[in-house]
Amino acid sequence: MQKHFRPVAAAVSIAVLATSGCENMTAGENALIAAGLAGAATGIALGTTGVPVGTTLPVALGAAAGAGALGYGVSKMQVNRDQRMFAEQRGQAMVQQAYQRGATNIPRYILVDTIAEKPSGGRPVMVYDTASGRVASNRIYYVNVPPGPYGYVEAPPGMLGG
Repeated sequence: MQKHFRPVAAAVSIAVLATSGCENMTAGENALIAAGLAGAATGIALGTTGVPVGTTLPVALGAAAGAGALGYGVSKMQVNRDQRMFAEQRGQAMVQQAYQRGATNIPRYILVDTIAEKPSGGRPVMVYDTASGRVASNRIYYVNVPPGPYGYVEAPPGMLGG
């Protein structure tokens, strides 16, 4: 029974993560999942090779702590669901208002305001793709550029990597 439990538990964990995705989770939730998976993988790997529990436990806990800290740090750098949703709604409204005010040639990528968790100078913006109606990246930029005559500013090419 125990022999078959480990692969089944690993497969279920991977399937749950693959189907749920980590984009809509908080940084703490991402850190807990990373810590749990790293600790379990390390503990299982060491435990099945005959390493004593006195060694396995501290190494597994260390792996869990490291993975959790890394997962938290990476997640805090990413945009959360509310910031992304706010930017997309703002972008859609901005494009619609620009057309109503007479704009004829709206650029493909524009900067739209969003919510900043920790403001760090300038106004927080995201790059919005007017063709797809979605935010083009998972990154917040802080700019000191005033909005243009139609309420938007074209995104500089360097913001999207080219």
